[in-house]
Amino acid sequence: MPLLLNGFTDHTTNTGEVEIAYSVGPDNGPTLLLLHGVTSRRDGFTMLLDALTEDYRVITMDQRGHGYSGHTPGHYMTPDHGRDIRFVIENVCKESTFVWGHSMGGANAVAMAGDSSEQLRALVLEDPALFGRTRPSSNSKTPTKSQFQVNLELVEQNLSTEEMISRQIETNLGQPEWVAPWKTECLSQMDIELLRMTAGGVYKGGGEPAEALAMISCPVLLVQADPTVGGILPDNYLAAMVPDRDDFTSTKIEGAGHNINRDNPADILAVVMPWLAARA
Repeated sequence: MPLLLNGFTDHTTNTGEVEIAYSVGPDNGPTLLLLHGVTSRRDGFTMLLDALTEDYRVITMDQRGHGYSGHTPGHYMTPDHGRDIRFVIENVCKESTFVWGHSMGGANAVAMAGDSSEQLRALVLEDPALFGRTRPSSNSKTPTKSQFQVNLELVEQNLSTEEMISRQIETNLGQPEWVAPWKTECLSQMDIELLRMTAGGVYKGGGEPAEALAMISCPVLLVQADPTVGGILPDNYLAAMVPDRDDFTSTKIEGAGHNINRDNPADILAVVMPWLAARA
């Protein structure tokens, strides 16, 4: 299926380590770089794009091991992704840039932001996968991690595309019709090594969350999903990592699961858009 990116142009760039595929929307304002979560790809924010492209020049990239970007077996640690993001900001965005990262994309953005150029304008972290060597005790039971394990088992069965779509429909009940074929294609493009790392809870070397967040010098908005319905950051765990400073804002969207931008687009836009506008 084609990328769900109407009005965008598709490109690639080589970082010296990996080929990164990305798409650029119309030039309607400041640059906003979108970073998807694991098992997704650059069109994962499709439910938000109409609103975002009205006021921003949106650039969205496939992170290494995903979508149409290259695979780098043995090199999927969080700092590896962070270098890719920094390269795209400096060589593709080429101007002051807002960055919005979901889940893995949020963790990778934090790794980038700790050693970023002055081009980083502000950072939005959507239920970021900020885990050190010790994960919160409740995390092993979240629906999000269980879904990674389910997807790994499905991929390892070498199902046909039709069979995989059917199974994705079963595991994504209540989702829009486009989700199952889209997720099937995302999984077929993904490096299975990275999926195995995620399903197994492998530490990806992003450092301890509190220390990593404290190193960020730009304004930050952290949007927490509701842990009772699939959010990956328990309240007490998050409270212990959030820096106490004026330019760091943390807010929770009650009733929203981990994929806030897909399942609760109006709710997250209501939080993020005014915050970005105040800094644009």
